[in-house]
Amino acid sequence: MSDVQFLSQGFSLQRFTSLMQKFQLDGILLTSPENVYYASGFPSIHSAGNPILYALRNVLPYYDYLDREGNATLLCWGGAAAGVRFSARQVITFPDAATARQKLGELLAQQAKQIGRIGLETTCPLETYRMVENAFDAGRIALCDELIGEMRLIKSANEIGYMKRSTAIVEQTVAELMGLLHIGISRPELIHQAKARMLKNGATGIGHVTISFGSSNPEVEIDEQLQPNKLVVLDLGALYLGYASDNRRLLYSGKIPAGMLALHATMCEIVDEVAERMKPGTSFDELYQLAIQLYQKHKLDPFIPNVGHSIGLNTEEAWIYKESPVLVQPGMVINLELYSLYETGELIGDEETYYIDEIGAQQMTSLPRPIKEIS
Repeated sequence: MSDVQFLSQGFSLQRFTSLMQKFQLDGILLTSPENVYYASGFPSIHSAGNPILYALRNVLPYYDYLDREGNATLLCWGGAAAGVRFSARQVITFPDAATARQKLGELLAQQAKQIGRIGLETTCPLETYRMVENAFDAGRIALCDELIGEMRLIKSANEIGYMKRSTAIVEQTVAELMGLLHIGISRPELIHQAKARMLKNGATGIGHVTISFGSSNPEVEIDEQLQPNKLVVLDLGALYLGYASDNRRLLYSGKIPAGMLALHATMCEIVDEVAERMKPGTSFDELYQLAIQLYQKHKLDPFIPNVGHSIGLNTEEAWIYKESPVLVQPGMVINLELYSLYETGELIGDEETYYIDEIGAQQMTSLPRPIKEIS
């Protein structure tokens, strides 16, 4: 029987070697779950089919070292590599954390004799950084976050397919939750239903369940019941094989105020106008400036210092903010989210996801946008 394959779904060798030259690096050491998964296919993320490798990362670490030609050496627990093939030229296994450190130290000592500069992530564990420092002097150590960030901005067809699946899962879940909402339902119950239904609908993990009633804090789970005449925010994200979705839809437990409806319609128009500008070659700064101009045209104030973000293995990757040099390119997946405060303190706005092709932005989200009254 041939080995089971867990291969990278988005890593481009051609783009990697070009970026290694651009950033003047001779090797990079990846340690974060998302980037090890991205480069090697090793299921180190918490939304893998079996998240045990993520759960055991404190005692069974993993590392992926790539030289400037993209030749990869994956270091991982031997139990995770049995009968499995990853996107790596060489796999070095170990039975425990002590041996992992030994094997990594040997690899670093070898590479220090052969290459100049090595790149690390800002999230590299201190212990691992010290090991790199022992092999390379400080002048030969650099950060590789920008390099790997540029790699991940452009998605492969497989990655976009995963994100379409993730988006369909979260939209199906939101549609189901809309039918469950009623006066008196509690936020903890709604959050539980959101998580359970995302998994039932095919998610391999939970991204976020940002649910709020009225103007209460949406970032933490507050034990409260839905009262009449309250805005309900369903801001959910599913994960499908690591790839995130981000969906926001609004409901109201009563007759929706006319002013709220008008503000929401305006915010939807602004999102649409910014999306129309999202064509290859347009900078994130241009998108930001357009959004600010549209806010000013409608005499509204923006709520947050960015107007959206790219999305992928993380819910938020590169933000669309003032003076950002990032250019819109085919293969990107971008989430636009623009909000303004309503007079009673609620955030009113719209959030949509798009993938970019050679022509421009193609909308990935499809749920009806109007605020829905809770019957």
